[in-house]
Amino acid sequence: MAKKSKKRNNRKKLIMAALLVLVVFSIRGRFMLMTGAGVGETPQQVVETPAPTPTPQPTPSIPQPNEYCTLVNRANPLQDDYDVQTRGVVNNGVQTDYQFDVRVVENLEAMLADAAAAGHPVLIRSAHRTINYQRMLYNNKINDYLNRGYTQAAAETEAAKWVAVPGTSEHNLGLVVDIVNQGYTGELEQYFEEEPLFTWLVENCADYGFILRYPKTKEAVTGIVYEPWHYRYVGKEVAKYIMENDLTLEEYWEAINNG
Repeated sequence: MAKKSKKRNNRKKLIMAALLVLVVFSIRGRFMLMTGAGVGETPQQVVETPAPTPTPQPTPSIPQPNEYCTLVNRANPLQDDYDVQTRGVVNNGVQTDYQFDVRVVENLEAMLADAAAAGHPVLIRSAHRTINYQRMLYNNKINDYLNRGYTQAAAETEAAKWVAVPGTSEHNLGLVVDIVNQGYTGELEQYFEEEPLFTWLVENCADYGFILRYPKTKEAVTGIVYEPWHYRYVGKEVAKYIMENDLTLEEYWEAINNG
């Protein structure tokens, strides 16, 4: 009887131990389900998303030259038989004697009218010039330097910085205008850049097809000193390209010739 009682007690102990193990695993399982621990513990592979390849930005295409982009300077003089049809410019409703290329004079007139509407009425100082008139201006400038004591060669060199040698002046094209604000007195001087009209012109001239032809810091490129009053018509697309990229007409043609 003692042996049977002992076996019975051992069996109870085994059953209790088994039940205890089941309870422990049951509690652990519930805890893991609640916390997510141990669920799907297969080692995760971290997949790095490659950085997107930057989309190449197209280089702004250079607008092709048009009939108004003729380069005129000492290295590119006009032919002796060059001619252009002009008519008088209407400046903000007033007819003037200043002549401009008849094909595009309306672009100039629109710019002058809009400048006036913005509070900057314009005074035209020069537009189309004949080669003979250009020769007179050039000779007068030479004489001015001669009277200051310059030699003939030095006077001609200095004069050419301010007045184009006859046949090399853009004014002979009929596509150039020298303008200042009304009320501006005296000779054309670089301090015109301090006037509100100059700021308006630099910001807006390209919309009408014009460029600031001889900008500051570009004297070595153009061979002409800074002229904040001198505006050249080259067409709207070319004008916007030149002004937005801070170029001169010489640099534009260099880019064209280099492809």
